[in-house]
Amino acid sequence: MKKIILVILLFLSFYTIIFAETKKELFDSGVLFFKQGYYNYAVDQFSRLIKLAPENAGVYKNRGVSYMKQEKFDLAIKDFERAKALFPDLKGIYSNLGVAWFYKKNYKKAIENYDNEIKLAPENYVAYFNRALCFTELGKKNKAIDDLSQTLVLKPDFYLAICYKADLLAQQGENAKAVETYETGIKHTYASEKTAQLKQKIKEIKNIARPENKPEIKNDLNKRYAIQVGAFLKQENANRIKKKMLQRGLDTRILVLQDKKKRIWYILRSGDYPNKTAAVKSMLAIKEKLDIEALVRPLGSW
Repeated sequence: MKKIILVILLFLSFYTIIFAETKKELFDSGVLFFKQGYYNYAVDQFSRLIKLAPENAGVYKNRGVSYMKQEKFDLAIKDFERAKALFPDLKGIYSNLGVAWFYKKNYKKAIENYDNEIKLAPENYVAYFNRALCFTELGKKNKAIDDLSQTLVLKPDFYLAICYKADLLAQQGENAKAVETYETGIKHTYASEKTAQLKQKIKEIKNIARPENKPEIKNDLNKRYAIQVGAFLKQENANRIKKKMLQRGLDTRILVLQDKKKRIWYILRSGDYPNKTAAVKSMLAIKEKLDIEALVRPLGSW
């Protein structure tokens, strides 16, 4: 999961502080450049500030986050480590290191940092979620499910955690537990759009258990749409694209279906849209973000 981890599907922690006037101007301009997406300029401002305040851990942290946005992970890690050395209990520093190591595909290092983050801030539900992503990459799905369960104890309406946990359960053949996860999520989800999507996921899992059943034919006026971003014969290929979408914060699910030749297909779908226009708009955004082909498909149609 590489372009978001929740920011991204990995959240990076920024730092705020009040400085004396000159330092404050540099700090404020660095933050402004960062928010506007001018990460090189943000780095320049934070670098100038570091010369004036070389012992300020928060400024190293902010410059590290700016490097992360440019995918300069080694430089980011160097800044995060410097910040940690100056202030070991700096809020979010271990989470940021976890994100950086995740991007470098060193999942064990990422887990070590999330372990430390959780010790310092056991209420940090995002740290549990991010560690679950790492466990999944290492093939430790049961540990990932445990972390997702704890994520949902701390944040019951965390939509991505609900979907990810249910997906992992479904992949392991635990369809009943997957449905239970979605149903519990519905109780804690107040946005009508998210509730509708969770209910649709339950229907899809139940349909997977009955692959011979034909999709229900609905009147066009009641037709809803989803975005299909791929159909794969190899599960690892579906998982790879799904990971990219999760990193971008995109709702994603894998449908497992069997065709007439008894082949198993892994179909990657996203969203639940009330009309084709809304689905097409979202499809174009997915194409732009991920540079992959996508199709608009009616729900229940394969």
